[in-house]
Amino acid sequence: MIYLKLRINQEQEWSPVTISSLAKMLVGVNNIVVESLDFSADQNEIVICARPYKRDLCRCGICGRKVPGYDCGNGVRRWRAMDIGNSVKVYVESKAVRVNCPEHGVVVQQFPWARHKSRFTKNFEETAVWMSMHMSRKRVSEYLRVSWDTVGPIISRVEKELSKNTNPFDDLVNIGIDETSYKKGHKYITIVVNHDTNTVVWVHKGFGKEVLEEFFKGLTEEQKSSIKLVSGDGARWIESTVHHFCPKAIFGIDPFHVVSWCTEVLDAVRKEEWNSARNELKKANDKSKAKGKRGRPKGGKKAKTKLELQVEAVRSAKYPLLMNPENLSETYRAKLQLILLRDRRLATAYRLKEDLRLIFKMDISEVPAALEKWRRRAWSCRIPQFVELQRKIKRHKNAILSTIRHGISNARIEATNNKIKLSVRMAYGFRNMENLISMIMLRCGGLPVSLPGR
Repeated sequence: MIYLKLRINQEQEWSPVTISSLAKMLVGVNNIVVESLDFSADQNEIVICARPYKRDLCRCGICGRKVPGYDCGNGVRRWRAMDIGNSVKVYVESKAVRVNCPEHGVVVQQFPWARHKSRFTKNFEETAVWMSMHMSRKRVSEYLRVSWDTVGPIISRVEKELSKNTNPFDDLVNIGIDETSYKKGHKYITIVVNHDTNTVVWVHKGFGKEVLEEFFKGLTEEQKSSIKLVSGDGARWIESTVHHFCPKAIFGIDPFHVVSWCTEVLDAVRKEEWNSARNELKKANDKSKAKGKRGRPKGGKKAKTKLELQVEAVRSAKYPLLMNPENLSETYRAKLQLILLRDRRLATAYRLKEDLRLIFKMDISEVPAALEKWRRRAWSCRIPQFVELQRKIKRHKNAILSTIRHGISNARIEATNNKIKLSVRMAYGFRNMENLISMIMLRCGGLPVSLPGR
């Protein structure tokens, strides 16, 4: 028997460790029998020949129950383990015996160090998943020396195992529903968030009434009855589906989306003013060309006309108008003051946006009267976009007030949407939708993802 000396930390003394114990440390599993350990200097790799304990033999690779054997399979199978020193590859070899499970049929037996249908050890896959949450998939594949398309299935297998013992649909009381894009070309996914735990409980490709119905159909009657409040962005397909499956639940539209409606309208008014100023400038230039060009003063540039200054001011006023005043820099504040003095229509639209934002910071008892007063101002401002907006707010007034009364905000869902888009960017896009959903659940679903051995 060959012994090695190993010291865990500086305070302990050196203690002898066998090759078998060292091999188990490399694999990350103790309940195995190590038969041999071979090192190949030419290929720069270590091969550990192992097998499960006798009590763990002939177990189904999917459910893990003891079943009768079927045949010897396709011989010896090899699994990739974590490298040593980022240079020496480590493999685990064992006979891939097949068993006959009454539920799953003929499958390969269970191995303590690997998941079913995987050619990597559990430690390797968990390390790959942890790195994928903090690095791009390209860098993960480069560091672990695996192919680009290998990381995605690893993410799906680990997520499936972690979520096996959890049921995110239990104790759903306050939920939020939203859709977000994950790819160009109107590619959307629908997400459902638990407001009480701030975790994603359900993700599905696409959006619309048929997609959301799949979520509610997967709930039991008891789980549906436990839902008390559902928040959304005002889409009719969300509201109608919620009322159909949860008639007793309160549907609410949070102030975050109401203010976002107003900022979209304000930006539309800004674009109208910009196009109008550009058209006037073009007509003025055409008229001056028809009369004949004037010579420029020597040694200097031609001074900008009033219309040119107006076009430039409206064009650069997007962020000063849409941002909150307390977040503006000195440059943006100067631009905002300039545009409010020069353009009366934009100034009216900006003040309506700010007044609406401040209404939702009032006490709940003051909000209904303030909202009604704001609607009258928007109706009489003669800006078509704001007239239509006040009608939209009137239709959803009860939903808006109910969300304010319960203190629910969809800002958490918008933050989750940003995390999803960040995950897509880090991975340079997901080709497989199942892998994308698994990454979303690992990052935003509250699953315990940790680095092995830490």
